[in-house]
Amino acid sequence: MKTLSILLSTAGLAGVGAIALSALPAEAATAASCSGARSIASAPMLRNHQPPSWGTVRLVRDSCYQYWAEITMASPLVANAKANAFLVQYGGGNNGRVLSCDSSGGNGSVIQGQRTCRTPKVKATAGSITFAAIGREYHNYGGGYEEISENATKRTR
Repeated sequence: MKTLSILLSTAGLAGVGAIALSALPAEAATAASCSGARSIASAPMLRNHQPPSWGTVRLVRDSCYQYWAEITMASPLVANAKANAFLVQYGGGNNGRVLSCDSSGGNGSVIQGQRTCRTPKVKATAGSITFAAIGREYHNYGGGYEEISENATKRTR
């Protein structure tokens, strides 16, 4: 009887696992079908428009025509510093829309000890829609955050 109850409980767990696993292939297939993320434009992060570069802002697109902006700083940020990437959309029904790493779907601004962040992804298959990525770096000298560098990629598709 004990063997039967172990067998039935194992079969029950296996059934639950089979139900849970049946949802995974669809998600995995979607993620796999939208692979091939590549930088389509980039710009260095310069302070006062002078070298050296403190990081890079990039406009990225995957194979499903999802676009996003990423900023990657050259080294982890120090205390009282932060950085953010912005995705600007031109054309379509959302002309002028700006999303940042802090927007829903992004992963939050770059803060102390971090190097990178990305904006939410925006799907755009219409050829008339273009995007640009903007990167901004800020420092708090005691009176709130002030922008210390900014650069943008070219507007592209």
